Amino acid sequence: MQRLRNSQPAFTFNSLMGDISFEFKGVSDVQLLVTVLLAVALALAAFGVRRLTLRQWRYGLLCLLAAAFAPAIAAAVFLFGSSGPAPWFWMVLIGVQVALAVGIFDAAVYAYLGAPRITALMVLRCLAILSLLLILFQPVLNVLADRGGAKPYLPVLVARSASMATADEAYMPIRYLQAVQMLNSQRNRIEKTFRCVYYHFGESLAAAGSLDELGELEPAGEGTERTNIAKAIRDAAADFNTRDLPGMFLLSDGIHNAQEPVIETVRKLGVPIYTVGLGAAEEKLAGQKNLQIVSVDAPMDAVINNVTKIAVAVKMTGLADTEAEVQLLEEGSDEPVATQRIRPDKNVETKTVKLAWTPREPPEGAGAKGMLRKLRVVVQANPVEIVTEDNEAELHILLTQPRIRVLYIEGSIRPEYKYVRRFLASDPNVQFASLIRIDRNRFWSYGRLAGRKLDQLPTSDEDFKLFDVLIIGDLDRTFLEEGAAGRLARIRRFVKDGGGLLMLGGRANFGPGGYDGTDVEAALPVLVGPRSQAQETGPFGPQLTTAGRMHPIFEGISGYFTGPRGEKPDRNLPSVPPLLGCVRVVRAKPAAAVLAVHPTRSNEVGPLIVLAVQQFGAGRSAAFTADTTGQSHMRMVGMGVESPFKRFWGQMVRWLADVRTKTREAAASVLLRTQCSFLQVGQKIKLVARVQDQKGRGNDTAQVSCRLVSADGKGPADTLPMQPGLSAGYFETQFRPLKPGRYQLEVHALDTDGKSIGSDKLPMFVAPFSPEKANLARDEILLQLIAGRSGGRYADIVGLPDLMDHVIQRQKHLAGPEVKPDRYPLFNLAVLFFVFVGLLTGEWLLRRRWQLH
Repeated sequence: MQRLRNSQPAFTFNSLMGDISFEFKGVSDVQLLVTVLLAVALALAAFGVRRLTLRQWRYGLLCLLAAAFAPAIAAAVFLFGSSGPAPWFWMVLIGVQVALAVGIFDAAVYAYLGAPRITALMVLRCLAILSLLLILFQPVLNVLADRGGAKPYLPVLVARSASMATADEAYMPIRYLQAVQMLNSQRNRIEKTFRCVYYHFGESLAAAGSLDELGELEPAGEGTERTNIAKAIRDAAADFNTRDLPGMFLLSDGIHNAQEPVIETVRKLGVPIYTVGLGAAEEKLAGQKNLQIVSVDAPMDAVINNVTKIAVAVKMTGLADTEAEVQLLEEGSDEPVATQRIRPDKNVETKTVKLAWTPREPPEGAGAKGMLRKLRVVVQANPVEIVTEDNEAELHILLTQPRIRVLYIEGSIRPEYKYVRRFLASDPNVQFASLIRIDRNRFWSYGRLAGRKLDQLPTSDEDFKLFDVLIIGDLDRTFLEEGAAGRLARIRRFVKDGGGLLMLGGRANFGPGGYDGTDVEAALPVLVGPRSQAQETGPFGPQLTTAGRMHPIFEGISGYFTGPRGEKPDRNLPSVPPLLGCVRVVRAKPAAAVLAVHPTRSNEVGPLIVLAVQQFGAGRSAAFTADTTGQSHMRMVGMGVESPFKRFWGQMVRWLADVRTKTREAAASVLLRTQCSFLQVGQKIKLVARVQDQKGRGNDTAQVSCRLVSADGKGPADTLPMQPGLSAGYFETQFRPLKPGRYQLEVHALDTDGKSIGSDKLPMFVAPFSPEKANLARDEILLQLIAGRSGGRYADIVGLPDLMDHVIQRQKHLAGPEVKPDRYPLFNLAVLFFVFVGLLTGEWLLRRRWQLH
């Protein structure tokens, strides 16, 4: 059974005399008190039921409500109170319940007496009950002499600088709010022992009128961009006689970015400082809630109708398990052309996403300007972010037309031609045209190259400038020689100057086509042999050599073919249908690389060559002796663009053309590229500019400079000279802003004659440097040193109650024995007994006089 402590006061309040409290020395048995309360309630309930049976509805309902009143109050206090009810609660509750019972009973039974007589009876009865309650509870008044002068002052300093606005976990309050909330939870017990004086500080110290006023402030505004702990401690101590101070409380993350030494200041004061640390101990766990684009990595060029990947690194701080969307937008549009969603797992994490963008053809008449595409990368802002200027970055990319222009010359419309044409014409990176012989030296033309339609075999230098790769199909050499002496030599020079040449297998090419000893054979990677050279007609699956397995032509598809040592194709991939024969060639040239061979057929040199390649001058050539890839592809048509035959042809022409070549119609261009569009004052970033001439070649002789211009056009512009970089046409410089603001970075390039090649510009937002945000990790070492050198103690914010326990106990020990209050009993048992008897006697005499029962 719960017992009531005699020393438990009914209530306590402060006055000019000091602390006044009540306690009760009488009844302490809760069971007895509850029994008395229930007995009165049951009597009222029984009386109410009796009235209802007599159809006295008003009195019956009043009795039942009065009976339920006190038990309901007691139950609510037991259920929702933090501790058991105090003795004064029972005294008041029982008194009210009995008074209700007396009033309702007398009003119901003696209503005919009239109000004056009933009131007299009720007053006598209630006074008798009050005297009885005083006898039972025996109240005592305790008066503690005023100790206000003896209560020592305790300065409490709370850091209010910008770093205290940090939320170290996604759903935690900021550091400053944590400090105020924890102080509020300990307020009563600390203020019972000390007269607390509250301060807040950043660059300087300011007093707060109360803890409530401290809670209304925010760690932002003037004076919060730096923290001077030394000055705050020194200025707070100056308000007091340090010999009388029991110590100071310092609640901070330990970030101190002033020149004044903290430890030396603390040592000279000689006051114990109890430091309370806030914030994460590691930088990777600390940070204000923010999304920031750290870098954007994209190529300078993008091929129209081809996918370009743009890598965006986003630093996410204080937003663990919070999703964000990264968008790519083109100039003049708010509709994203690519999006990716990211969700960090940690409180501070940098995630990189790759946005897939396919640039489309510029509108007609756009000219060179239409080939420069301006893009914005945007991370959708979170409502909790303080800074949003770092959520966006701008970059420019130069569009190029398809790079590989292929001319295919064929002796007849055979199946292989139809499939190769279909493969290459559907490739967005290829411009395809063909010439098919239809009668003697007459050719049918298909497609255009650079807007021009070829209606005859290429002859002039202008003709050969129209294409990058020449494919010779099943065409006898005599058709190439007829009508244009020296065409074979011109093909050889085309390859040597950087072009690509491919000869396909057929009945009238290689040796059987009469190419033995010609300039075309000189450019090919194989010796073709005489016209009598035999052909293989049996089906077979090509076997890759070691060089073939590693070559770009077979990148990503080598698993479909037999390996160099006869390894079987990857069993997880569908089997490749066989090719239906190949042309025999004598051997590969010394500088050539054999990529694929016949698995079972050989000549005196070794296995029959299926595919060989070589570098010839500045160009490349290949000999592919088979001619039935299209028919084999039909069995794998369901694979779409992933078909190994489609990929084989796409990768073949790319290797032959060398994808580094540019479109012949490229205009002079200047592109500026930065890592991001947001900086802080003092941060360094590299600026890169690419300068190209009319032919798309890097211009290393240009004079390039970059100007920093205020976005509003006011103020002088700073010029940054740019120096040549490691790659042709690239220029670099370092940019370190010294003033905050919005700027335009403008790059200009001049040729050797001082004529303008072009210009480009990008926006840049420069934020003020905040030493508070340079490193947001809690400086626990500094806080421990402050406490240790001053004779205090250190704890993190969770340990504040224990730290206060130590300070309170220490102060009690220094103050000596506790002063006992003066006790004044508010009862006299003898007097109260005679009063009780007298009141009951008076009530009895009135009843007799008024002839009552």
